[in-house]
Amino acid sequence: MSRPTLMIYGATGYTGQLIAARAVALGLEPILAGRNAQKLASMARKFGLETRAFDLGDADRIAAALENITVVLHCAGPFVHTATPMFEACLRTGTHYLDITGEIDVFESLAARDAEAKEARIMALPGAGFDVVPSDCLIADLAARYPGGQYMRLGLAAHSGVSRGTMRTVLEGITDFRIRRNGAITRVAAGSLSHDFDFGVPPRTALVGVLGDVSTAYWSTGIPNIATYGQATSLVRMLTRMSRLFGWLPGRMPQILLGRWVERAPTGPSESERRGSYAILVAEIEDANGRRAAARLRTPDPYDVTAEAAVTIATRALHGDIKIGYQTPSLAYGADLIRQFPDVQWDLLEC
Repeated sequence: MSRPTLMIYGATGYTGQLIAARAVALGLEPILAGRNAQKLASMARKFGLETRAFDLGDADRIAAALENITVVLHCAGPFVHTATPMFEACLRTGTHYLDITGEIDVFESLAARDAEAKEARIMALPGAGFDVVPSDCLIADLAARYPGGQYMRLGLAAHSGVSRGTMRTVLEGITDFRIRRNGAITRVAAGSLSHDFDFGVPPRTALVGVLGDVSTAYWSTGIPNIATYGQATSLVRMLTRMSRLFGWLPGRMPQILLGRWVERAPTGPSESERRGSYAILVAEIEDANGRRAAARLRTPDPYDVTAEAAVTIATRALHGDIKIGYQTPSLAYGADLIRQFPDVQWDLLEC
């Protein structure tokens, strides 16, 4: 029997490089994959690893590239365009599927294919990075402590830089804010909802966002009403105004116009910038009688958390620690998963 093998697809991207470096540091020997053979060759020389170059436009070629791959960690977004072809190849080859998306549509589409994943005997676990490992663990823990929750609110205060890949994904949903209401996902207007959270740092006010937990928190806890928010910093307020401004434009014109600006931005935060970055997540649960409970989680830089979480989950999957079918991080590995990572602070709050 061949030894378990990990492939990192999108390894030459900003986050993919961080993940690859973390995997090597922990003694793994992943196969580096992506579209650009030249960039992959440069990484291979640095790490001494095997590479496979292929794009996601040919189903047979993807499946051939995944032969004998135990786990693929998919890092090339926006995943609304790339997750389906990779997942379908995993169904054909029996490869466990992980990605680092935070996109609601990806979570929902893979959840709808749970039966296919089970038939293929694979695990499908999207959101193996900062989106959504810390928040999913925080929410699952709070829901278990206070059963009977009917409403879940999640606030994010991110004091960190942003990569081009993250900005591309943000642009995909800049006019598409959603919440879950009575079990169904529904659209809301940008800036139409706000909520005060105890982030521990000002401001307390947060505006409705579009975090992936609108999907994952439902599958992890069954809570039917879920809304996510971003701390009302100048950046969040600017994105809200942009959403209103560009919302009337037809088709993909907003993404095309703003995409030109994104491509001129730095690839992502520097190592020194990441050392000074952090994120705060606050989850608040409410039952039918209006009783509330809340908890706060502070993590290091989101990109560093993504590398740590994704490699941790991939390693466990490589060693056979999997659950077949569609999974969220907390369903597969428990709400305590995030507690094992360094420099994580977790507090229950008074409401």
